[in-house]
Amino acid sequence: MTILLARPLSAGNGKHVDLEATLRSFVRLLEQALPAAVYGKLVDIRDDEVVAIACSDADTARGLFQRLRRNGFTRRTANDHGVRVGIGLDAVDITCLPQAYEEARLALEFASAAQPLMHFSDIDLAAFLIQRADKAAIRLIPEWTHHFSQAEDDQSRKLSSTIHAFADCSFNVKETARRLRVHANTIYFRLNRIRDLTGIDPRTYSGRRCC
Repeated sequence: MTILLARPLSAGNGKHVDLEATLRSFVRLLEQALPAAVYGKLVDIRDDEVVAIACSDADTARGLFQRLRRNGFTRRTANDHGVRVGIGLDAVDITCLPQAYEEARLALEFASAAQPLMHFSDIDLAAFLIQRADKAAIRLIPEWTHHFSQAEDDQSRKLSSTIHAFADCSFNVKETARRLRVHANTIYFRLNRIRDLTGIDPRTYSGRRCC
């Protein structure tokens, strides 16, 4: 089983959106995309959104996602009367449906006019952390990261670019030096400086993961 949530996109060009008509149109598309021979489903419209519970033999969530795409969902939402859709992960039994509902709700938050169909597993983790981070999560970020994330002075920018280039060059100092057009000793100096500032050695695999 899985949960699907759908809400109308905002109309562009100042046009009025008929919410009821838009949602009912999507319900019809859902009925076409999910044949009764393959899917069991409960569909309702409440609080200006479509709520659907769907079930099948296996991979319900991903199958629902793919069927909507094949039935022209993305093409139909390329106008002012489309909807955005969020789909949760599969729920193995009915007690897991609340979790699937929350997943669908989160996926709906990340759906947009450019990407109107969003499966929970397709949410970009970095974007999720940026958009959903609460105060407790922010407090978990080490203080030294601000030195590199802000990168306001020339030294910080050089250290930041060096650590990224070092990773891209598979921890190869000579290749990093060639890419940044500096001497290899300069790379060693910057890596040592990063270690001194953070207490983490970026030349080790575990250290690079932390950076």
